[in-house]
Formats: sequence, structure tokens, C-alpha cells
Amino acid sequence: MVWRPSKTVGLLTGLIFILTIGGINVYLIGTLLGQSIDVNLFITALLLVISMPLFFLWCYWYAGLIALRYYLDRNGLVISSVGYRYTIPMHTIRGILLGANVTMERGFRGVGWPGYLKGHMQLADLGLLWVHSTEPLSKQVIIVTDTVCHGISPRSPMAFVEDYVRRRALKPMRELPNEQVRLDLAALPIWHDRVYWVGMGLALLADVALFGWVAARFSALPSFIPLHVSTTGEVVRIAAKISVFMLPVIGVLTTTVNGLAGLLFHKRERLGTYMLLGSMLLVHVALWLAAIGMIGK
Repeated sequence: MVWRPSKTVGLLTGLIFILTIGGINVYLIGTLLGQSIDVNLFITALLLVISMPLFFLWCYWYAGLIALRYYLDRNGLVISSVGYRYTIPMHTIRGILLGANVTMERGFRGVGWPGYLKGHMQLADLGLLWVHSTEPLSKQVIIVTDTVCHGISPRSPMAFVEDYVRRRALKPMRELPNEQVRLDLAALPIWHDRVYWVGMGLALLADVALFGWVAARFSALPSFIPLHVSTTGEVVRIAAKISVFMLPVIGVLTTTVNGLAGLLFHKRERLGTYMLLGSMLLVHVALWLAAIGMIGK
């Protein structure tokens, strides 16, 4: 039987957050299009770069709330949503408790807003609790297993408990695997690779700083700037000063392409990923040297 949580509060609250962040993005884009090239443009663009990923991330979490459900039968319990699935065989369930009867030892950590909680907390005497709920702890149903606990929130907790007791009395028809399946990018080991993220952080910092420096110097530049100077000091090629923004654009494209390549190849080719990081950082050094040569005088 499929049990679904009550989602009304979570859906309404989440939609307010999405519309708010979306409205901020629209405002930033409109402001960006009307600004002259200076430090204010850089600040607006930076805010937009920060808010856009947050908007898409919130949409992903919102989709997770929409898809959240619990499937219970004589074989066990399956908790599923967008990007993950927990399969809990019936024989591993040691009991079911109501959240009002347990004590929280360490607070909730994860994604949450009024009407939706996805993360974990620590319970006194019971240990780790994975939360997949639209209700606070006091209104959750706690599934106690051999290893961890799971907090869920079916619409009718007592009816769910009665259904569990009835199905528990029946023998399983098949053996379910005791597993946690991650079906999204969150399962990749790259999220725990400090070398990768230090390299990406340095590249992003170099991109942001280069864009900001170019924007700050732009108004003081002459209409045309030298793009290439021979070894004798003769200017071989000149271009409009707007061309100087090619440098931070190349940096951003390099960071993006190498970052995506790292996500794709890290699990199988970690050494290759590190080589990509090294080449990416060398490109950023070259871009900064080029920028200093063009506008740093």
C-alpha cells in the first residue's frame, strides 16, 4: 500500500520561496541589462551567479517533496523520492515508535522549511534518525531498524501503525535487499574529494577576482587597447576595450568545462581529473598574466 504524507503546508511554503528567489533573479537580470560596465555591474552579476543555482536547487528539493511517498507491504517498507530510495526489509524492523515518545539528542541537519524535512538528527538511546517527513519530530512515525531509524509522516499515523502490525503478522513473499540507493549526483564520491574542491575553489576565486578587476578598470581604459605586442614592443593588434572581457569569459568557460568533466570522470579516472585541475589552474595563471599585460599598466 502506498502511504503519502500531507504536503499542503510544505508545497505552499516551498512555492513562496521559489517565487521569491525567482523574482529576485528577474530583478537582478533587469538591473544587469540596464547598468554600465563598472563595479556595480560586477556586484549585480555576482549576486545573480549566487542566486541562480539556489533557485534550481530549491526547485529540485521541491520536486523531492512532491514525489515523497512510503510503500508498505508484507515484505517491508520502501521510502522513495526524487533521487533516492530506501528499502527496509520487514525482518530488519525492530519496532515502530511515535515521535512524541522519543527524545532528540542532536538537532536536525539537512534541507527543511515549514512542511518539509529531509536530513538527519540524533535521538537519545536510538541513535541516528534519517528524516523523510512533512511534520516535526513530535508528529512523525519512527521506524527502528538494526542500524538506523527513519522518521516518516504518513497522513494517518495510527492507521499506518495498524497496517504495519497486520502486514508484519504475514510472512514475507520475497526477500527485499536492505539498501539505500542514490539515483542522483549526490551519490558521487567527488563530493568528498578535498583536492578537487580546493582546485575548483581556487579557479572560481580567480574568475570572480578577474571579472571584478576588469570591471573596475574598464571605465579608465582607452577606447582601443593592444591585444598583442611583439618582442620589440611594437603593437601588432588592437581591439575595442570591451574585448578585455574575453579573459574572464575564457576563465569561466574553462572552469565550467573542467568542473563538468571532473563530475563525469572522477569516479573512474581520478588521476585524469587531477590533471584537468592542474591544466585549468595553469590557464587561469595565463589569463591573469594576459590581463596584467593588457590593462595592468
